[in-house]
Amino acid sequence: MAHEIAAPRRTDRPSTRRTAKPLHVAAAVAAALLAAASLVAGVGGGLVRIGAIGVQGAGPAGPAAAAWHGAVMVCGLFGTLIALERAVALRHGRWVPLAAGAGALAAWLGAPPPAPLAAWVVAGVGLVALYVHAGHTRAWSFHLAVELAGAATWLAGTLAWTVGARDAALVGWCGFLMLTIAGERRELTQMLRLPRWASVAFVGIVALVPLAFALAAAGAAVGAAWAWWGACAGLALWLLRFDIAPRQWRAGGWAGHTAWCLIAGYAWLLVAAAAGLVQQRVDGAALHLLLLGFVFAMVFGHAPIILPALTGLRPRYSRWARLPLLLMAASLVARLLAETGGETGLRAAAGWGHAAAIAWFAATMLHATWRARGAAR
Repeated sequence: MAHEIAAPRRTDRPSTRRTAKPLHVAAAVAAALLAAASLVAGVGGGLVRIGAIGVQGAGPAGPAAAAWHGAVMVCGLFGTLIALERAVALRHGRWVPLAAGAGALAAWLGAPPPAPLAAWVVAGVGLVALYVHAGHTRAWSFHLAVELAGAATWLAGTLAWTVGARDAALVGWCGFLMLTIAGERRELTQMLRLPRWASVAFVGIVALVPLAFALAAAGAAVGAAWAWWGACAGLALWLLRFDIAPRQWRAGGWAGHTAWCLIAGYAWLLVAAAAGLVQQRVDGAALHLLLLGFVFAMVFGHAPIILPALTGLRPRYSRWARLPLLLMAASLVARLLAETGGETGLRAAAGWGHAAAIAWFAATMLHATWRARGAAR
């Protein structure tokens, strides 16, 4: 059931049961370690920026990690993981996630800005090429085109950052995550009979993302904000209405866990869109609601499905896996109250809550996978 909710059968993904070459395994392990390092540095840099801890030398909580916090999380962590999943599925292009992870490592270790940006440009080009390869060797589809557009926005956002177009970079990087998730979820709804207007609406929602990027690149900040947060609101409403997850919330095991995570993520996406439309800018509290509330809810929900594809082991269900979702929600509410009232202490506590939710979920999944490994033995 969880497979049906979060990772449908794809014609462009070969079986992961074939024996991988040692070099491919080593590359995948290295990319996973780089993603883990990006997560640590991203969380550490975020805690510094939010005032929860002081600058800690030149490591994951150093000044470079704080300065590159958002880029390390999006390009380093999520760029590496998404590229790794794509490369493993296609058994091709293992260097793409390595480039994304290496860029993050260079960033938080304090390398000159051209180094990480160059690595992310290479990774963005590589991910675009992987999607094109999937289309040519497997089959082209609408959802694959949406994911390809997501990879292209990652590349465009990185190029925008190199020329100092910060708003365009934020739209491009966040658009990468949103379009990738939208493409994956749209793939699922192929099993459902949707009204024609729903399909047309989805195309319109997706089209708002490149429009927002173009407006941001042209310096029309308010117009970009309306287009971007309009796309987020539209996607949230569309998924709440047509996605399979809201229909599976009563399921047990990982299926129910995934459903609850996705429902919560869609709700946070809608809240983020409302906050962003009020602020009329692509930044601030609304952006953190998007990344921490929506994107991490997707991570919490999809991890039990993605791990078997990457490791060959299906984690055993644990009821404790839902606790991080509640902890993240509580910390985001505290973050909103702190942003509204300007309370520094509550803001720092919210930051620790974000970190605790992520750490708890990582520990839960490691334990669940270890239990599965022991059972397999």
